[in-house]
Order: sequence, then C-alpha cells, then structure tokens
Amino acid sequence: MSSLEKRAWLALWSQCPPYVVYFLIQAECPMWLTTFLERIACLAIVASVHAIAYLVGLMLLKRKERGEELLLDERDHAIDARATRVAYFVMLIGMIVVGVVMPFSDTGWKITNTALFAIVLAETVRYVLIVMGYRRRPRLAH
Repeated sequence: MSSLEKRAWLALWSQCPPYVVYFLIQAECPMWLTTFLERIACLAIVASVHAIAYLVGLMLLKRKERGEELLLDERDHAIDARATRVAYFVMLIGMIVVGVVMPFSDTGWKITNTALFAIVLAETVRYVLIVMGYRRRPRLAH
C-alpha cells in the first residue's frame, strides 16, 4: 500500500467517527447542548479527538517508514489532483449554501454546523477518492 494511501486511510479513520458522533448529537439531541459554552466544548472535544488520533497515527506511520523517502510520481499527483478538484466543488457548493442561501432563513449554530459539515464532507470526499484512485487499476493512455 502506498504511503499516500495509508495517510488517506488514516485521515478517514481519524476524522469520520468523531464528526459522525458530533453531527448525530447536533441532529438528534440538540437539547443536550443549550449554551454557547456547551456547544463550543463539544466541538472542541471532537476536533481534539480528530487531531490527536491523526497525529498519533501519523507518528506511528512515520516511525514505521523511518528512512524511506516519500517519493511522488505522476500517478500520485494525478490521483491527488483529481480528488482535490472534486472536493473543491463539494466545498464550493457547501459554502454557497452557507454564505449565500442560509443567511436569509437561518442563523447562528445552524449556519456554523452546516459550514462545518461542508468542510468535513469535502475532506471525506477527497480522501475517499484518493483511496479509490489507488484501488483502481490504471488506465492505458491509448
């Protein structure tokens, strides 16, 4: 498995579970978090769990790969570029909804959580496409 594919899997596994829990709490049990401080604390806990899981996983990966250089070839660049391009459009659509449409009908935490959802969704799409890019057989140019 490529080092970049390992990093994409790490990003998915460190990001998705905490944010799925966060968005489930926000959608199913909004009465649990009523004050600003409770909402910020919940978001801080989720972001911290994500960051710690990713950093610990990255340190373990780097320790395992010690001495190996991370060399990128054209295929790696193409996979990353394709995934980043699609994720950009997901982010763009999300930010248009949050910044152009929602201010006319919603306020506060609904806008904040929708923006966060767009960011998490875009990153998830990017990493899923990177993993899929490495799992797919390369196509011939002719």
